[in-house]
Amino acid sequence: MTANRPRSEWRDLRPMLVIVGGLLTASAVAIGIAYAVKSPDKPAGDIQATTVEYKITMPTVLKPGKHTIGLTNDGAMPHELVLFKTDLRANQLPTDAKGEVDEESPLLKNVGDSGASLAPGGTESFPTATLTPGHYVALCNLPGHYEAGMRLNVTVQ
Repeated sequence: MTANRPRSEWRDLRPMLVIVGGLLTASAVAIGIAYAVKSPDKPAGDIQATTVEYKITMPTVLKPGKHTIGLTNDGAMPHELVLFKTDLRANQLPTDAKGEVDEESPLLKNVGDSGASLAPGGTESFPTATLTPGHYVALCNLPGHYEAGMRLNVTVQ
């Protein structure tokens, strides 16, 4: 009878194993559903950027080449993101009489632009031109935003 005892124990464990397996499966399904209904994913892009009032967050060192910037506006007001290649530091860009960056200045080369302002909570993706090694500035050029410090030095290397 000792030889049958291990088989008997396994038979006794079957209901417990079925219950544990069911709980593990239910947990995996619940996790999958939680991920499916969570807040929207980041916008498409190999470079992720976020704006809030008077701050841009994105990588400050990029690799050369073409990129797609996924922009998220986590602020309470509209923002945009413009990327210029320039030898000037972010706080030294040429401005017009209103204090906005003179985007037509020969000292700036526009290499990426989100276009129209992005509403609070909005996301979008936009391409860059081919980035070559050097200095760049990312900024929001909506009225008063550049002056309030919404600018960032970026290096491509």
